[in-house]
Amino acid sequence: MQYYMIGVFLFVILIAVFAVQNAGPVSIKLFFWTVPGIPLVLVIFGTAFCGFVTGVLLGRLTKKGDRRVSPLTNSEDK
Repeated sequence: MQYYMIGVFLFVILIAVFAVQNAGPVSIKLFFWTVPGIPLVLVIFGTAFCGFVTGVLLGRLTKKGDRRVSPLTNSEDK
């Protein structure tokens, strides 16, 4: 567990260094929606946060010993 926390800490430091070096404004386009002039730092941190939340939620869904029906296999985990 200690190595995991050190790895997470190093990953966060790398993301912070990358974000600070790429602090220029960017435009985000998704289909017909456009947001101009967002700092790249916010885009990077927002993306990393969404990935973290998704990972935590999926980790809880696939937790060992949980008897809920898996949405991927339609079978009961035992």
